[in-house]
Amino acid sequence: MTRNDPLQALVFVRLADPSPVPFERFLSDTDGVVAAWHVIGDIDLAVQVRCPDLIALDRLLTAMRTDGGAVSTTTHLVVRQADLTPAPDLPCPPLPWHPSATSVTFRAPYARSLRRAAR
Repeated sequence: MTRNDPLQALVFVRLADPSPVPFERFLSDTDGVVAAWHVIGDIDLAVQVRCPDLIALDRLLTAMRTDGGAVSTTTHLVVRQADLTPAPDLPCPPLPWHPSATSVTFRAPYARSLRRAAR
């Protein structure tokens, strides 16, 4: 995130009304709302927002409570996106008790006993 990037946040919303439809309508007409998800738990919705600065974020949060019907909001600022690329496979080092082995094999002494037990 650089100095000129917009603020991104996840806003957890608890509604007074059991139906989320009025709040959804409010969100669809509100600038800065990127996405929203219905969730089960302590909150009713998780809302992703993007605002140019803290003042705009504060206005959006206030509007959620005063105009949208949110009972409470909890805001979590996004610092950076997590890197979820899988780590490369690590090579298996040679086993110290078997100098010619380059990977794990069933050449261990207990392999014979495992085969016998399986019969």
